[in-house]
Amino acid sequence: MNNKFLLSVFLMLSFACSNQTVSIKESVESFVTYPFSDPDPIPNPERDYYPYFRYGGFSLDPVDRDWKVVTLENEYIKVFIFPEVGGKIWGAIEKSTGREFVYYNSVVKFRDIAMRGPWTSGGIEFNFGTIGHAPTTSNPVDYITRKNDDGSVSCIVGANELLTRTRWEVEIRLPEGKAWFSTTTTFQNSTSLLQPYYQWHNGAFQAEGELEYCFPGDVRLGHGGEARDWPTDNEGRNLSWYKNNAFGGAKSDMIIGSTQGFFAAYWHDNDFGSGHYAHYGDKPGRKIFSWAQSRSGEIWEDLLTDADGQYIEMQSGKSLNQAGTSSMWTPFKHLGFEPWQTDIFTEYWFPILSTGGVSQANAFGALNVTRDGSDIEISFCPLEKTDDEIKIFFGNDLHESYKVTLDPLETWRTELSATRGSEPLKIILGDKKLEYYEKPEGLKRPVRIPEEFD
Repeated sequence: MNNKFLLSVFLMLSFACSNQTVSIKESVESFVTYPFSDPDPIPNPERDYYPYFRYGGFSLDPVDRDWKVVTLENEYIKVFIFPEVGGKIWGAIEKSTGREFVYYNSVVKFRDIAMRGPWTSGGIEFNFGTIGHAPTTSNPVDYITRKNDDGSVSCIVGANELLTRTRWEVEIRLPEGKAWFSTTTTFQNSTSLLQPYYQWHNGAFQAEGELEYCFPGDVRLGHGGEARDWPTDNEGRNLSWYKNNAFGGAKSDMIIGSTQGFFAAYWHDNDFGSGHYAHYGDKPGRKIFSWAQSRSGEIWEDLLTDADGQYIEMQSGKSLNQAGTSSMWTPFKHLGFEPWQTDIFTEYWFPILSTGGVSQANAFGALNVTRDGSDIEISFCPLEKTDDEIKIFFGNDLHESYKVTLDPLETWRTELSATRGSEPLKIILGDKKLEYYEKPEGLKRPVRIPEEFD
């Protein structure tokens, strides 16, 4: 029987028996594992991963292997962490449906992708230092678990990064009574030298299920700083739908043009979504990665998992793009990590139920607005207990106010008609906890170097 089916049944049963508390547990679990070889014993100072060594052998035959698993759980979600595999979040489940809002790989299948070789798909990985997957991505990192005074629980993972002599730590925290978990990152350059500044959290999500990318913005950047239109390309394809990317090779697009702090995936076949929020000033970078939908990309599904299907990645970064060498000749430059600088920033990851899409989101909830002619449908999925007003404006004129009392993930919706002509719609939850503007102001900045620039 499929492992994911059994996992879903177990989680739904545990939800029914929940005692409405938050918990943290360390355990040792057996996973089907495709291991990698011993390291090359000879360091190579000419390679860009020195002083690290590299692994060059990967198994075709699986073995059963025990792995340390840290599990965070509250009434609404369950989060799994692997301290021995880079400290990555291995997956996350919304308990009432049993659905993954972060891709959970039921096998540990190492393949030659990362800087030092081995890499596993799924979950959320933490990348620091220089461009690419971190040198710690498949190795054990430091970790500690903690019960906090406010009732939340935390698992803190971290490591020293020897390429740049920096230190990173990520606190993965799950609170009581809320349908999100947060990642608070502390990234420190404790040297007297300018270091490369690269920081991205790479989250994996299922590719199946009529997937829509909900990314605000109007420009997609490449690694070389090349700027193209988003979401509709010059061929007229709406690339915000996964199925419309079935051409060419793998896609690696960084979306800019908006200062809104969220991005999301929405699976319309399941009426289910997954969202991310961070203050725009903390994490302005937003990337979508997907393998080619031809056989050249599908082979990676076979290489990286046994039965869990293809995935895409939605990534958050400290820079607008993951700058390749040629990006320095565009407005999107390489960043330096100043001597003695410490950065601390928090991000939120959460499921979204029955909204039909995502137009705006943050740690209070997710909102979706759809128009069909003059008819407007508004859906709101709260992420915490909500006892507030939802005010709907056309322009600056209040059209309707609704009193809503909702539990987390209890979706509310209403329908109305656009009776105020062309005035844009505005929706505000409570004291500006969540704000939606139909025509938000974009990010005004150059995306190309002027042709006459020397």
